[in-house]
Amino acid sequence: MASHDPTRPLHVALISRDRAFSGGTSMRDGFVAAGARCTIVPYEDWFPDLHSQRLRGSGVVSRLAGDVVRPLAEARLVATVARLRPDVVFFLKCDDLHAAVYGVLRRLLRGVPLVAYHPDDPFNVGRGPLRPGPAHRRARAQLLAADLVVSWSPEVVRRAEALGARRARYLPFAADPAVHPRVPVTDADRAALGADVTFVGNWDQERERWLTGIAAALEAEGVGLAVWGTEYWETRCKDARVRAAWRGRPLFGEEMSKAALASAINLNVLRLQNRGATNMRTFEIPCAGGFMLHERSPALSEWLPPGVACDDFADVPELVEKAKRWLADPEGRARVAEEGHRRALAWTYREWCERILGWIADLDPTTRQETP
Repeated sequence: MASHDPTRPLHVALISRDRAFSGGTSMRDGFVAAGARCTIVPYEDWFPDLHSQRLRGSGVVSRLAGDVVRPLAEARLVATVARLRPDVVFFLKCDDLHAAVYGVLRRLLRGVPLVAYHPDDPFNVGRGPLRPGPAHRRARAQLLAADLVVSWSPEVVRRAEALGARRARYLPFAADPAVHPRVPVTDADRAALGADVTFVGNWDQERERWLTGIAAALEAEGVGLAVWGTEYWETRCKDARVRAAWRGRPLFGEEMSKAALASAINLNVLRLQNRGATNMRTFEIPCAGGFMLHERSPALSEWLPPGVACDDFADVPELVEKAKRWLADPEGRARVAEEGHRRALAWTYREWCERILGWIADLDPTTRQETP
């Protein structure tokens, strides 16, 4: 970057939520480990009664309430970032910002690149106000305003380029050993958190379809299934076997690590938006040292080759067959889990942030234009 003094660390203003187990804290630590300074600028956290989900909302009333208070949050955001005078502004999601925010930041911070990373699909805005998707309706404005768009999905990169993004790059998720460490597991941990086959994640119809298929087969074999996630597994899941496998709550951090290590097999079923790519769990399970059985995906083998650092499946019959095979081979599971752990530790958020800092350094300052 032409405007940056190379004698001091690059200063990244990370627009994110500053909460435990959020992606923002992993990225902040990754930027620092990569040699940069990083300041998290909370966008919505300072509204204690209107946190992110209620601002975004799942209904018309909460969306209208969010629209009323959002300009206040945006004004505070702009003032805070301008006061920091960073070398880079990095947006972690924050896709509900009005387009004018990016224009104001460009005028106040001339030559400072804007980088956007969306941990979901920024094109998936859902089906109407009562059925919103993971992306806000203004997500496209961010894709067009950013100097660099980074995504975990090659397909999102392609669509962003077709939309007119200035530069888009593919970068999968990464491991954070501080959040998902490989820790000792006691007999009590095994009793409370372990199972023959474990799935950690929230409900959706696609995941229910996979788990319904394996739950019946495992029950016939006398194999135990554990499902951890929010109460949607009880209120929305239709299959009685899967509902019975739900352990009543989600898992995070070290507790999730213990569950991964206490379980013989850890399933990773991708959401539809992640199909063909990877998700956060792709790196979290091996980072903790667990054996992972992952839905087949072309992007997986680049990082964790099946049969070497994990294993994979393409359909329910293969999932059942692989689960039976690996349950009968504890030594093989341990060998594969160890290789997966080694590879996960070679791709942490430090390496992730180093890659992004390299792309930022290559940006041409003359292409940074004010957003209309």
